[in-house]
Amino acid sequence: MISAIDITKNYTGKDGTIAALGGVSFKVAKGDFVAVIGRSGTGKSTLLGVIGGLLKPSSGEILLDGQSIWNLDEQLRAQIRAQKIGFVFQNASVISSLTVLENVILPQSFLPKPTRSNMPRAKNLLESVGLAHRTHAYPDQLSGGEKRRVAIASALMNAPALLLADEPTGDLDSETELEIMDFFAGLWKSGTTIIMVTHNQQLSNYGNRIFKMDDGIMTESSGQTPTENSLS
Repeated sequence: MISAIDITKNYTGKDGTIAALGGVSFKVAKGDFVAVIGRSGTGKSTLLGVIGGLLKPSSGEILLDGQSIWNLDEQLRAQIRAQKIGFVFQNASVISSLTVLENVILPQSFLPKPTRSNMPRAKNLLESVGLAHRTHAYPDQLSGGEKRRVAIASALMNAPALLLADEPTGDLDSETELEIMDFFAGLWKSGTTIIMVTHNQQLSNYGNRIFKMDDGIMTESSGQTPTENSLS
């Protein structure tokens, strides 16, 4: 499904050039649950941005279903993101002026031909993340965990084949973290390909493949099949 070929990403600042990614190569098959672990600042979030077509690599190539996404213009790349990729960012990305339901439906507007049957799907997604009772609430009425669930439901609105998750439980209590990770495990079992980055090594137990990031270099280690309550 995804091939990364010798990806580098450099940032230039007042202290010179910083290599966030130093020649990363890997393949992710359809149906994988990949956990990328590492300390903060090791290039994990940069890697997700490059894979998802948000950050242009300094060199190298990303293939999604055999197509080089960085050889496309921005309009075509945006269409691919809308149709094939769901993003769960480190900070819950919800719009304060929209209701919970409106936040979940919003990604439909980015599709070339938005479907008319979006309302039932949005409500089903909210039910699946335990927020059916918060449909008409606004984000400022929600807890941090509830906002994160809204962001996850929104990321799944267009039924993406690939879900990219950046520290999806980073600021949550242990009970909510467990619930969200079990939800991710259920998505994986239903066929969604997931790439999740985290500094929490325990969460890597949900992945069937585990990679470690260290100073922009990624290596693979052994993984296990995700199971519910992997943290217990």
